[in-house]
Amino acid sequence: MTDTPTTFDQAPSAIADAAERAPATPEGPADSRGGAGGRRVDVIDAVLGARAGSLSALRATRPAVVDHTQGVYEALLDGPATASVGRDRLVAAAVVVAELAGAPNLAAHYAALGTAPAEGDPVLAAILRHAAQVSTAPASLTRTDIDALAATGLSERDIVTVAQLIGFVHFQARLLAGLELIGAEHE
Repeated sequence: MTDTPTTFDQAPSAIADAAERAPATPEGPADSRGGAGGRRVDVIDAVLGARAGSLSALRATRPAVVDHTQGVYEALLDGPATASVGRDRLVAAAVVVAELAGAPNLAAHYAALGTAPAEGDPVLAAILRHAAQVSTAPASLTRTDIDALAATGLSERDIVTVAQLIGFVHFQARLLAGLELIGAEHE
């Protein structure tokens, strides 16, 4: 496992470190805008890299799962709720969550999607603090923690979007870990 940030104060360096690890591809980072020729790029395949090919037959047995996983990714990063929270903030949170989940390649993918938000952003600080707490000590969360997000100006819808992103990135990390184990067994 890689060194991961344990507090939101370490997030800017985690974002920069993850960006350095981002795989170079001819299409750049996979996102919902598609790759070369405008085709839809599957994020899980992009993060798996060379291993994606050996796992494609397995993933093809569940096309709805593949499509819906990609659809959730696109909705969270490019959907209507994204504008209110801010895509850069959501991407920064995704980097931190992926790092805390022990998924450095996923963190690198997210880091390659955009620039780190400005330091000193109280909304970003609250989101990163919440993401770290949900990722490392979820049982410690109370209504006060949700109120702290609202106190920065995030609406209930924004808070739900942040929570969905955190849960989804953890899902992606577990999915990738499982696929990598399956791929290793077949090598």
